[in-house]
Amino acid sequence: MAAVKDIFHYLDNIAPFATQLDFDNAGFLVGRGDRQVHRLLVSLDITEEVAREAVERGAELVVSHHPVIFHPAKSVTDADPVGRTLLALIEGGVAAICAHTNLDMAQGGVNTCLAERLQLKQVRMLKEYEHSGLPEGLIGETDHPYTPKEFAAFV
Repeated sequence: MAAVKDIFHYLDNIAPFATQLDFDNAGFLVGRGDRQVHRLLVSLDITEEVAREAVERGAELVVSHHPVIFHPAKSVTDADPVGRTLLALIEGGVAAICAHTNLDMAQGGVNTCLAERLQLKQVRMLKEYEHSGLPEGLIGETDHPYTPKEFAAFV
């Protein structure tokens, strides 16, 4: 059995949270690190519905791509969607780990997976993130002569 903090450290080894872009808020954002995880839910975003589903399914952790707390919270109440989401997580005993730009840039991360799914060849760094040397974006070529409309349909 793994604790929330163990899962956080595992993800940190794959996509170091220290490499997130300056504007981002990736990391262990909600909950208790020593909470044992028997069940976790994976999502793109943590919305009210996702928080509710995590509680209903008995998950102790939600791992999402986009941060549940992106801008500094001035309050956590039921008056707005972010507050309601955070309250649902906390009251349900559900932790949240969010891996955003650190996962985008990681070797084998989101950018790499997208390039592979798009069947790009000769993939290389489009732009290097200045502080880490990691690829902020990738570029590549395709063997198929798509028109813009065909490529949009393929994507």
